[in-house]
Amino acid sequence: MGQDKSFFTTVEAAKLLGTSVRTIQLWVENGALDAWKTAGGHRRIRAESVHAKMQEQNPDYLPPSHATKSKGHRILVVEDNPTVSLFYKAAIDSWALDIDVVSAEDGFQGLVMIGEQKPDLIISDIYMPGMDGLQMIQSLYKGNLIEAAKLIVISGLDEQEINDRGGIPAGVTFFNKPVDVQQLKSLVLDKLNLHGAGGASQ
Repeated sequence: MGQDKSFFTTVEAAKLLGTSVRTIQLWVENGALDAWKTAGGHRRIRAESVHAKMQEQNPDYLPPSHATKSKGHRILVVEDNPTVSLFYKAAIDSWALDIDVVSAEDGFQGLVMIGEQKPDLIISDIYMPGMDGLQMIQSLYKGNLIEAAKLIVISGLDEQEINDRGGIPAGVTFFNKPVDVQQLKSLVLDKLNLHGAGGASQ
């Protein structure tokens, strides 16, 4: 089993920790292991959390080093339209800042990417096939895996349509499409504490 993975299933975690799947589930439920649920209800446990538990059980255990995150910031764009997704990436890249942009095509893939990439900020559409943006956000909130300050929601839906789908959690920033790029830039720089960084005035 590759221990350089960014997340494990409950079965994999149980094998690594030498315990039962039920014990893993209990550890997840009481917060001893950091995890989230997929759209199908399957748990995915963060590798760092499993390795920390292994080190807790055996102080001599040395967890593998993870080089998945760059020294800069990472933004995850969750958007089913590849043209729009590329537009956001191009806009952010044009700011000439140390920001890595990754993308997901729907809420389910977004959850997986959040577990793998641990983005500093998430920009999400709402209306997407499969798991939409609001379902993804609700799943993150249920698992206490996100805070409002790390979310920006951008959608062409009006307020009533959004409320009909469950609404956006309090504190989450919302933009109507088409988004004002300068407004978005100012907000992103603020959330990432990058005001005054090189390229911020371009």
